[in-house]
Amino acid sequence: MSMYESLPFQPASEDEIERLVAAHPLATLVSSEASGRLLATPLPLILQRDADGGRVLIGHLARRNPQHEMLKRNPRALATFTGAQGYIASSWLRNRRYAPTWNYEFLQFDLEVAIIDTPEETLFALDTLSAHVEAPYPNPWHSAEMGPRREQLAQYIVPFRARVLETRAQFKLGQGDPADVTEDTHAALARYGRFELAEAMRRHERLSAAGR
Repeated sequence: MSMYESLPFQPASEDEIERLVAAHPLATLVSSEASGRLLATPLPLILQRDADGGRVLIGHLARRNPQHEMLKRNPRALATFTGAQGYIASSWLRNRRYAPTWNYEFLQFDLEVAIIDTPEETLFALDTLSAHVEAPYPNPWHSAEMGPRREQLAQYIVPFRARVLETRAQFKLGQGDPADVTEDTHAALARYGRFELAEAMRRHERLSAAGR
């Protein structure tokens, strides 16, 4: 894994990359072919580590989606994830000369995608996803509970593993804002119920302070 360190607004910790993907697994998978045709699919992806410690994304596409055939011809792809995000209004601030902005958490992975179209890999992809998204709930559901229907539905998807070649991350969360702007922003986020973005900003502040 490598990261463009020259990009502004880096995450305060490498662990923040795994946290964002785990909390916001819905990605956009983009691929292309020699003709210049592009395809993009929204789909959940689960981040794991391989035996060498490299990042791998586990996912599946609908069999009727032509993107899996495109990926067989050209396995390079791009996946993007967006975490907490939102508009920061100048009208919230005492200093109304301070321009409005948008805060966000964003990840981009360059990938090499391997289509592994076997029944075993299909069930692995399904079970990996369901185990992740069901984990927060009591009595989590498992795909085996579908009985024979699981194998029937599995025929309509194509599983893949995507090796992460490069990671680019931007966590724009108020870095460098004056103290009064930060204070006013947090007050407004609480007032308008924007708790996820407020927590992302506070987490970045805590991690940055701890890393100094």
